[in-house]
Amino acid sequence: MKKSHRKDVIIARIIFAAICAVLIAIIVLVAVMLHNRNEGKKEQENSQMTESMNLPPETQNPLLPPVTENPETEEETVFVWTRTGVNMREEPNTEGALITVLEPASKLELLGEEEGWVKVQYNGTEGYVCSDYITGDDPGEAE
Repeated sequence: MKKSHRKDVIIARIIFAAICAVLIAIIVLVAVMLHNRNEGKKEQENSQMTESMNLPPETQNPLLPPVTENPETEEETVFVWTRTGVNMREEPNTEGALITVLEPASKLELLGEEEGWVKVQYNGTEGYVCSDYITGDDPGEAE
């Protein structure tokens, strides 16, 4: 092989290695940017949840009846109903493990409310349901 041809092959390999290094750097940069963007969204959601915890009672969901944390007698038990099919979760957030999917018009015992979620009991199981899908109106009374 001629000496000039060897130089051309070496130069081509160096250029190829440089292009590969640039592409890897771009991929790493994009991955870091996406990770930081997702972290920013999580922080924003957490700050919104923290702010919502300090809301006065009059800003709570007007469709729900007033909440008593632990009803002591059968007369104080408050029931709510699902407006649509909705997930019942172990924790008051969308990351909480799914317990069951409730049918529309499911009757739930209301145990409490926190951060846009209601703590309920359904067939002896406690869990959380997003308050947007709950109503204090019994669908059976509308008939």
